[in-house]
Amino acid sequence: MKLKTAIRRFETQLIADGKSDHTRTAYLRDIGLFMGWLADKDISKIKPDVIARFFVSDNVKLSSNGKARAAISVNRIKTSIRTFFNYLVEAGYLKQSPARLIKAAKTSRKVPETLVDDDAKQLLDTIKQSKSELAKRDHAIISLLLATGIRLSSLCNLNSGDVMIKKGIIKITAKGGREETVFISPKLKQVLRKYLADSTSNDAPLFQSRHGRRLCRRQIQMRVAMWLKASGINKGSVHTLRHTFATKLYDRTRDLYLVQKALGHQQITSTEIYTKVSNRSLQKAINLL
Repeated sequence: MKLKTAIRRFETQLIADGKSDHTRTAYLRDIGLFMGWLADKDISKIKPDVIARFFVSDNVKLSSNGKARAAISVNRIKTSIRTFFNYLVEAGYLKQSPARLIKAAKTSRKVPETLVDDDAKQLLDTIKQSKSELAKRDHAIISLLLATGIRLSSLCNLNSGDVMIKKGIIKITAKGGREETVFISPKLKQVLRKYLADSTSNDAPLFQSRHGRRLCRRQIQMRVAMWLKASGINKGSVHTLRHTFATKLYDRTRDLYLVQKALGHQQITSTEIYTKVSNRSLQKAINLL
């Protein structure tokens, strides 16, 4: 079987497994990088030394702008390649994965960027004071992100009927296609109740463009960036709002497992970074004494 055919079959499997568009795109981009380096070879001819040579090539070591690729990005490519070849083994196309010897490099995870309480308040106040016709929608989007920490993909997929204000919950599609329940605070209830007052259908996208279409990831990213800039906050992104929620929740509860559940992390190691954020905040506070 040729590599190109194998990739198409892998993509079909990802769709069958319910992987999100974002996840599929990431896998296929990384595997496409491999095929671009190797060409459309027969998969039976791909041995561990071929995989190793790929990972020491400039295709992996350098990003598209010619700069050195970050270790965490290289690890992501390694994960994609291992997952692809593991699929080929499990599907019976190969007896053994040629990527079995590839190991992830150790990296020091960066402390995530967050907004302090004053910045978060300034951000929401700026939107509320705006006379833009889209400000009401954007206020609901950013309020929801700050108050729940849900992923951008989950937010994009929400329909009006997924928000159950009386029960105080939102039904979301989490990473991997899992259905999860997110709890909402009294303050967020007020924001969403006001926003949903104009909703006409439970099946309608919760957040729509001015033309009535479901907002995509890029549109929301651009709106959040615009409001951060308008608020005088020279940092941040959609993911910053998720980190802000998680950091505040950990600071208030000191319960890492509770934060893990709130964020939908499968492994507690993904959540441990928020203890570092808390330690950094503590150090800053002590320095002011």
